[in-house]
Amino acid sequence: MPRQSPRATGVAGSAPPPFDDVRVGDAAGEFRLIRRGGHRAWAYVVVAFALEICFVSFDIHDLLQHTRAAHNPDATVLLSAAAGIALSLWVYNDRWRCIEAFSSRFCFGSGWVAALLTSHLCMIWVPSIAFVYANYRGLRKLLGS
Repeated sequence: MPRQSPRATGVAGSAPPPFDDVRVGDAAGEFRLIRRGGHRAWAYVVVAFALEICFVSFDIHDLLQHTRAAHNPDATVLLSAAAGIALSLWVYNDRWRCIEAFSSRFCFGSGWVAALLTSHLCMIWVPSIAFVYANYRGLRKLLGS
């Protein structure tokens, strides 16, 4: 008779897995566990990533305006752009597929007529959701959870 493990996995009402078994990020395959929608959201996540770079760069540029770096506008722009790219890469690193899987739930339209009519709405809606979810994941990454 085969031995059963002391802890049941995947049984309704069972305790959550211990921290050693929690799979977080793309490398751990977390994107396979996230419920997906019927459409892919890669293009929308790319748009959200570009928005992330812009927002972070503009915020850093505004902060640098109150320092001595404001006397050299070229250095301010280059430093804020580099910091915006680096911080955005950190937010999306090892979470890109998770963000895409989550955002795909909000893509809609089946058939070419519905896709044509709703593509413009999705281009605003889905990147916004991906942007907010990516920053939520980035905050959780920063806090270590």
